[in-house]
Amino acid sequence: MCNFHHFGYTYCMNHSNTPTSTVLKRIFPFTLLNESDLRMILPQIETVDLSSGGCIYKTGDVPDSLYFILSGGVRLIIRDPDQGDMETTLSTGDHFGAEVLSSTDYRLNDAVCSSDTRLLRLNRDELDGLSKTYPAIRKALRLIYRTHKHWNHLVLPWLGEDEKVLLISRRHPLFLFLRVGVFGVTGLVGSGILLSLAIAPTGISTGLLIFALFIFLLGAFLAIWAGLEWTNDYFFITGERVLVQKKMVGFYDSRQESPYSAILSTGLESTIWGRAFGFGAIHMRTYTGDLTFKRLPFPEVIYDLLEFQRYRSVRETQQQDRAEIRDTLQERIQGKSATKRASLKDLKPEMSSTYTNGSLLDLLARFYGLRRERSGSVIYRTHWWKLLGKTILPALLLIGVVVFLVLRWIGLTPSLTDTQAYGAALIVALVSWCWWLYQYIDWHNDIYIITPDQLVDVNRTPLGKEERRSAPIKNIQTVQFKRKGIIGLVLNFGTVRIQIGNEELTFDNVYDPAAIQAEVFSYFKKYNQRIHKVEQEKLADWIKTYDEIRHGRPGTSQNQDKNG
Repeated sequence: MCNFHHFGYTYCMNHSNTPTSTVLKRIFPFTLLNESDLRMILPQIETVDLSSGGCIYKTGDVPDSLYFILSGGVRLIIRDPDQGDMETTLSTGDHFGAEVLSSTDYRLNDAVCSSDTRLLRLNRDELDGLSKTYPAIRKALRLIYRTHKHWNHLVLPWLGEDEKVLLISRRHPLFLFLRVGVFGVTGLVGSGILLSLAIAPTGISTGLLIFALFIFLLGAFLAIWAGLEWTNDYFFITGERVLVQKKMVGFYDSRQESPYSAILSTGLESTIWGRAFGFGAIHMRTYTGDLTFKRLPFPEVIYDLLEFQRYRSVRETQQQDRAEIRDTLQERIQGKSATKRASLKDLKPEMSSTYTNGSLLDLLARFYGLRRERSGSVIYRTHWWKLLGKTILPALLLIGVVVFLVLRWIGLTPSLTDTQAYGAALIVALVSWCWWLYQYIDWHNDIYIITPDQLVDVNRTPLGKEERRSAPIKNIQTVQFKRKGIIGLVLNFGTVRIQIGNEELTFDNVYDPAAIQAEVFSYFKKYNQRIHKVEQEKLADWIKTYDEIRHGRPGTSQNQDKNG
């Protein structure tokens, strides 16, 4: 166990003065309090300083505090002997140690300072006092704990490498109880009535007994289905985007997301019943549409967190830009050679295929070449199920020709001459083969391409007609996918919709649409990072040139020679 919690406490940590209300206002959930409330709780706030590499707690420790990062950084390390250690890096404004909000949890990870760090520390008694005094803080802490529990049980393959999850919320539990209750009670009441009718003084009706059992099982099935449907709907707020994930078991699976840069405004909506039971809806308006999640618990707290994170994202981007510009300028002024400029294309000469987890669906996807990488771009084709749909009729005709010839050889065909039989078989086989080949080429030529700077939809027929639609990645507003029907869910294919300005680009019937959605967002993020780097280098060149002109140093030509 880390010495931090016992007799070595004073050696691991230095106590500091309490922070100001201005500092607290930059940390959620203290953003929920007004200025007077913040001044009242300041005496209860304890800040501590730790040096880089300092241990805060270890896996299995009994939790005693919740921490907020005022400056510096913290690494959370999950020890897994089978899959290896998994690490999450936190920075200023983030919190950790939510296990303290439960009386039965133990620490699930190691917490280590990645740099000199200042923390705000709240022990269990202080958290209880704040919860009793301020209802908004109590609600926020409940959301923090629920997010912590979801985070440790959910698998989120779409999450970026350095992307932090700030909120995971389901719909209000009231709607779980209502839906399960309605289906369950209806099944019980209906089957009870039928059972009473079936067992009458005149005798027992077997038909009504069977029908009563059917109604009972149907009600139980619908109640379970409603419960599963509730558990599969999530609302996410991460450090980079907002996501709505919905899944109706056996019918569809969808996820819709939007980066903060695409959100124009946010709204909070609640009814009289929502205010009475504590649920509401969050609306986000983008350039082209709305992103909505209804019946959220504590909607006013979630709304405040969303607004806080939107402005925090802008502030962090500005700070990062200034730091990068400062570093680039120092390189220019000190006469160091400029680093390689950001490029919009990362060329990869080879073509490679993914889907390597060994599942049958991935093996088939790799066999049919549903995803390829070439020269820094990714090429997708529609699912092989659609190819089967296009080629099933000519394939059946070819099989029919083979069956006809077998029957001919064993003498079970009508009285036809050899010339007639084999001539007809040859004609049908040629027509069927040409038909099959046409449909295959038509399927093969319909591709969707993600390049480093644009999205492309190519539709080309075997006879030469080609339709090509493209849109720049930089204008992406929302990305969503949906898988419909039993076949789409079982075979894992669906449609990815990308809203770009006033246009909508769709990748129809593609394999693993969730992975494609994540890849589109990844390209969008990388594109913006490259563009920021290019703009920073240009600005640094301008300032460097200004500095040379101001001091009369003829360095322009030399720089041009160096840069080619």
